[in-house]
Amino acid sequence: MSMKPINFFYLTLAAGLIHAVFLVPANGQVPTPGGTACEADWANRSRFETMGSLVELRNLEGFAKRGDIGAQLRLGLVRRTRDGNWSAPEDQSYSIQWLEKAQTQGSKSAAWELAQIKRRQISHEFYLRSAIAAAEVEGNPWAATELMNLTNGRWGGARPTACVEEWTADGKCADEAVLPASTSRKWAEIAAEGGNAAAQEWLCKAAAEGNLDRGQPRDDKAAFKWCQIAMHNACADSSLGTLQLLYAGGRGVEQSQGEADRIRKIRAQPWRSRVSQFFSQPY
Repeated sequence: MSMKPINFFYLTLAAGLIHAVFLVPANGQVPTPGGTACEADWANRSRFETMGSLVELRNLEGFAKRGDIGAQLRLGLVRRTRDGNWSAPEDQSYSIQWLEKAQTQGSKSAAWELAQIKRRQISHEFYLRSAIAAAEVEGNPWAATELMNLTNGRWGGARPTACVEEWTADGKCADEAVLPASTSRKWAEIAAEGGNAAAQEWLCKAAAEGNLDRGQPRDDKAAFKWCQIAMHNACADSSLGTLQLLYAGGRGVEQSQGEADRIRKIRAQPWRSRVSQFFSQPY
């Protein structure tokens, strides 16, 4: 029996988090690629760049030195403590040392983080395969998000494996077979299961309309599933509209009065009309 891919990544990371009790809330809003509300909503709930204090950091280092892979991965992601007593060196040496230790123990997510740091020292194919392994093997939602954005045309590239050649060691972009556009649904599902609101929105709309080029046939059951999940996000206008169209077209269970009232209440939330503007402000 196979385990859902998302479990291993979070269980590995949680292994390090167990040893130090702290919260990692966002410190202000993060300007995300494209500046959409979906992305900002998720990014600001899923950052691991901060820890509460230097004491917590040193405590976690103790477990990492004793070989705790979750602690090593966590330390490879942290950039500063919120008490102001520590920040990572700008040369990223702190991150690299812990990520390399986690990678040695088999962490695909650590290998993916290192690939991002060392883009100019590796081939483009190696970079993509690192992301693929992190997403497929460990359910890493950040790696899956990168792959989703590449394969669904988010960056406007002619093909998913287009690249900035000077960023790679051999000056070559990966072959198209490494990352076909038809795999977009696969990456979106991993990202969506990891909480990425933009991926949930994409799956809602893609399943409702059908997008065979990206691996998503029209699927009313899947559309209802993802629309129902996505409708609660800060960026839910698209999924709410799609859900109403599904109900209106008789493409699922009949809409109850209670469901209709619930959707209206969500759409009427006073902050919803301004959320895109709020999250896309420069910082």
